[in-house]
Amino acid sequence: MRTRFPIISLVLGTIFLLFVLGLLTPATTAATTTDQFTYLPLIQKPGTPPPPILPPTITTTTLTISAYQYDHPDCIIPTQPGDFVYPYPRINHDCVMQKPKIDRQFTAVILQNSAISLTVLPELGGRLYQIEDKATGRHLLYNNPVLKPTAWGWRGWWLAAGGIEWAFPTDEHGLNEYRPWQYATQTLSNTVTITVSDVEDKTGMEVGVTLSLDADHTYVTINPWVKNDTVVPQDYQFWLNGMIALNDNHVSPNTEFLVPTDTVVIHSTGDSQIPGPHGLMDWPVYNGRTLSNYQNWTNYIGFFAPNPHDNFTGIYDHQVDQGIVRVMDRTVIPGHKFFGPADLGPGLWTDDDSDYLEMWSSGVTPDFWTYVSLAAGETTSWTEKWYPVNGLGGVDTANEQAALRLVNTGTGAEFWLMSTAVTPGTLSIWANGSQQTEWPVTLIPGQPYSGNWARPSGV
Repeated sequence: MRTRFPIISLVLGTIFLLFVLGLLTPATTAATTTDQFTYLPLIQKPGTPPPPILPPTITTTTLTISAYQYDHPDCIIPTQPGDFVYPYPRINHDCVMQKPKIDRQFTAVILQNSAISLTVLPELGGRLYQIEDKATGRHLLYNNPVLKPTAWGWRGWWLAAGGIEWAFPTDEHGLNEYRPWQYATQTLSNTVTITVSDVEDKTGMEVGVTLSLDADHTYVTINPWVKNDTVVPQDYQFWLNGMIALNDNHVSPNTEFLVPTDTVVIHSTGDSQIPGPHGLMDWPVYNGRTLSNYQNWTNYIGFFAPNPHDNFTGIYDHQVDQGIVRVMDRTVIPGHKFFGPADLGPGLWTDDDSDYLEMWSSGVTPDFWTYVSLAAGETTSWTEKWYPVNGLGGVDTANEQAALRLVNTGTGAEFWLMSTAVTPGTLSIWANGSQQTEWPVTLIPGQPYSGNWARPSGV
C-alpha cells in the first residue's frame, strides 16, 4: 500500500523528476532500493539528522540606525490640496544633507523558529527589515547602514532603508513607507504572527500586512490586506518591494533572476540596447544577452513579468550559493516586478558601497500604470510565502513544499532538492515516458538533497 501526494515535479527534455509525500512500505522500499542500485546507478549526497523543532518565539529589542534628518522641521516642505502626494510632505534635499547625521532608535520585533529569524520595524513603515537563514547564517534582505533620502518616489524622496517594504497607495514606493505603523503580535502553540497597519492619509483606507511563522517551515507567510472604511470607492495600488542582497549586503555579479517567463515588459531602463518603457522583451535571452544573469546588465533595468509560467519567482546568488524564493498563485496575483540599479552609483541611496536588487509583488495590479478601485466597505487581501534556499546552484521550479533544480546531463541527470519542512517521501526519475527508478528520502530544511542518475543503455 502507498499513500502518495505529489509535492514537486519538473520535466526537462525526456527526463521527469517527481517527489511525492508518503514512503513505500518497508518491504517494497528494501527491494526497490537494492534493485535501483543494481541497474540504475544513483549517487546521492548523504544528509544529516534534522535539527530539533522548537516552538516559534517573539521578542522585542531596539535597533539603532544612522540617519540623515529627513524629517527636520527646517527641511520639510508642506504640500497643498491639488498636489498628488497631499497631505504628505516634500523635503528640501540640500537642507537635509547639510544637517548632521543622527542615530535613530527603532523598536525591533523578532520572530524566529529553528530555521529562520525575522526582524520587523513597526516604526519604519512596518517593514520586514530582515530575514536570516539559520542554515547558512546569511541575511537575505538589504539593510542600508544609513537612512538617506533618495530623489525617487512620488514625494520626491524615498528612504532606501531595505527589507521588504509595503508600497501603498501609489505605484513606485508608495507614500507612507517612512513613518510609524501600528502593530500587534499573537503567539499560538505552533505559530507566531505580527500584524502591522496604518490608516493612510491620501485615501483614508487602512492598509496592513500580517506576517506568520510556524514551528515547522522555513517560509514566512505574508498576507497583505486593504480595508476601505470610507464612504466612497478609492483608487489605489499596493505592492510589496523586497530589497534583496544575498552576499553580505551586496549583490554578486553572478546573480540570477528567477523569472519563469518568456516575455517581460520594460518599466524603465538606461540601456539603449533593449526596448524602452512599455516595450516587450524576450526573456531570459534578448539579442544574445542572457539578461537573467545580472553580470550581463550594463545599465539599470526595471521590468514586469505579467505572465509567469510557474507559481514562483526568486533571486539566486551563485557566488555564495544562496537564494530567496517567493511562491504564490499566479492566477490570483498579477503583479511581478524586478529592478536592478546596475550602473547607478550607490551614493544615490547610501554612504557606502552596499547595493541591492528589488523583487516586487502585487495582488491587485499587474504594473505601475494600472490603478484599481476598492468599493466602500470592502476588504481585499492575498497571500504568498518567501523562504531561503542554499546549495542548489539555482532553482528551476519551486512551491511552498520545496525548491528543485534538475540538469539533463545527456548521460543522465543531476538534481538538487530542498524542502521547507522535514518531509519523508519518495523520489522517482522517469525517462522517455516511463519510470526508471524510485527510492525513499527524507528531506531536511536547510540541507540540499542532491543526486546523480546515470541513464542505462537503451533508455
